[in-house]
Amino acid sequence: MVIMPIFGLALFIWAVATAHGFGPVFSKPSQITDGTPVAVVFLQCVTSAIGPKATLALNMPDFTRYAHSPRQIIWTQALGLIVLVSLCGVLGATVTSASEIIYGVQTWNPLQVAALWNNRAAQFFAALCWSLAAIGTNLSANSVSFSNDLSLWFPRYINARRGAYVCAVLSILSCPWYIQEDAASFSSFLGGYSLFLGSLAGIIIVDYWIIRRRQLRVHSLYDPRGTHFFTRGFNLRAFAAFICGIAPNLPGLANACGQSGVPVGAVYLYSLSWLVSILVSGGVYWGLCKVWPVAVDDDEGGIWEGVEVTTKEVENSAH
Repeated sequence: MVIMPIFGLALFIWAVATAHGFGPVFSKPSQITDGTPVAVVFLQCVTSAIGPKATLALNMPDFTRYAHSPRQIIWTQALGLIVLVSLCGVLGATVTSASEIIYGVQTWNPLQVAALWNNRAAQFFAALCWSLAAIGTNLSANSVSFSNDLSLWFPRYINARRGAYVCAVLSILSCPWYIQEDAASFSSFLGGYSLFLGSLAGIIIVDYWIIRRRQLRVHSLYDPRGTHFFTRGFNLRAFAAFICGIAPNLPGLANACGQSGVPVGAVYLYSLSWLVSILVSGGVYWGLCKVWPVAVDDDEGGIWEGVEVTTKEVENSAH
């Protein structure tokens, strides 16, 4: 993983230098051929960028739970998810623009850029670096979280390693190469699943920060008689809020999948799919909790303030 940032920076420098500097790269005008307003295209790009990060936002506790204090993860997340991820986006857009100047071909896939080179050794090492990056990304961002969830559901049969094997098999069966067939399908996929994750995030944020006021009784999470068991283990308010969160974006999602006859307003609304879903689901969940209040833990013993919990304290509370 150390070599990947070096390779990415080297690719960026090569692309800019070969395209004769930043001037030609950043002076290219925008080319929107279907008449979509620039603001809508911009929001679509923002939603596509949020998509992969929405997954990390929900799965981050799989990693942060090992920290001794929440304060220890602030600078790492700020550096990794804000600075470095933004930098990767800038580098990718720059290389795409430069490759069109150099080769006359517009390609968003770095592997396709490497395929245009005339040096087989350079192509081999570029493919090797991108392969290592893909493996590392999937192990950290996908496999770990999937394994944890599956092992919690079926602890008798699934451990972390078996869960990773199941994740690998399902990943192949999902035929991800069709998703990356072109930039349009890739952007549609990112925008599509971000609306589902946004709906989940809205419910989680409202439940923890507003309804429960950041107060959490750890053992109640595992107690069938605890406040988190709801109705036979299902929080019906959350299910209703989740459906309401994704419903406004379904027409736009259908249009992204090729359905014709979708109103233009629904298509434009879909460009804000993540923001719309998180606001609608959070608002509906808050309203349902006001009408149909949830049981909240009292203030006596075993409750931890969310921003002050340490791993050692949580482990001690379990005993």
